[in-house]
Amino acid sequence: MKTTTYDVIVAGGGVIGACIAWRLGQAGRRVLLLERGKIGMGASSAAAGMLGAQLEMDKPGPLYRLGLESRSMYRAFADELFEETGIDIQLADNGTLRLALGEEEAERLRLRGAWQTESGARAQWLTPAETARLEPLLGPTYGALHLPDDGNVAAPLLSQALAAAARIRTDVMEGAEVLSYRVDGKGVVVNTLDAVFQAEFFILAAGAWSGGVAGTPSLPARVGPVKGQLLSIRPAGSLRLQRTAFAEGIYLVPKRDGSIIAGATEEHDARFQNDVTVEAVFSLLKAARAVAPGLANAAFERAWLGFRPTTPSSLPLTGPDPVYPQLIYAVGHYRNGILLTPVTGKMIAEAVDGGSWPEHWRAFRPGTTQDAQAIN
Repeated sequence: MKTTTYDVIVAGGGVIGACIAWRLGQAGRRVLLLERGKIGMGASSAAAGMLGAQLEMDKPGPLYRLGLESRSMYRAFADELFEETGIDIQLADNGTLRLALGEEEAERLRLRGAWQTESGARAQWLTPAETARLEPLLGPTYGALHLPDDGNVAAPLLSQALAAAARIRTDVMEGAEVLSYRVDGKGVVVNTLDAVFQAEFFILAAGAWSGGVAGTPSLPARVGPVKGQLLSIRPAGSLRLQRTAFAEGIYLVPKRDGSIIAGATEEHDARFQNDVTVEAVFSLLKAARAVAPGLANAAFERAWLGFRPTTPSSLPLTGPDPVYPQLIYAVGHYRNGILLTPVTGKMIAEAVDGGSWPEHWRAFRPGTTQDAQAIN
């Protein structure tokens, strides 16, 4: 079988893989993007699209810094994608309310807001009355942490835009699952069912399916799926939810088209069970009504699912393999794949070019002390 040669081969056509391929193509590299299904149609397009750099971070550290950095890149990123593809990813700078439904939770969130403010981010504690005035559709709370800079995008449009950008700058093959790969003296040999390719670098960005690729020395079966089910509702009447509302077990993300995405379940034992269940839909609707009684008469639109890629540490693995630098990983982004897309594209482009990484980037390299449990 004839071997076709590229500078870089990227496995995975979600937002992470497509962004990496696009950035490397922009830099003049000859890139092949291999996608087992259709580019942009997996977990990326199923996401709610939250840019929660502050939302779920309960302590300072490298992941918090990385999230803030990536969020700060999003406006220019959205503009560049629009210029390249004509697709508006509907970036909304509408902020997020992290709701407290009990006094202990309120105290934890007040402390979280304090250290985030001390770190230079914007965070404001709202009383129950202030929360109700800001979002009348919500039910009683013990207050809320207002994060004005955590926005959201339309994940399906982001997926479409990055897919289009990758097609402009790289070769894209759909229905081309990577079965195995191996390092040889000339780089990396990559095998699909119908073809053999060779490249100087191979980048694994296959989401929840990354751990199943044969030949992965540091990730034999440690990157796996966490199933998440979501649904869309449309409010009745004139009142609208203006900001993302997040509480334990439920988030409500208002979109520019007037719909609200409610999600998401976290099913660690479901593996790749590709079905929307009555139990999940019922639990999400029940939680949405409890948090926002004003949405009780909203119209149900649809439900769907995706598979978040996670590692045992719940932290991403990004960067070269500690033994084989020709292999570069961009996997395990779990709940933050949409948020971390711009900065991950930049990180991998720097890795391919041999550039130096800042300290908070190096924390996610495979083989670091912090992530040892995820690759052993």
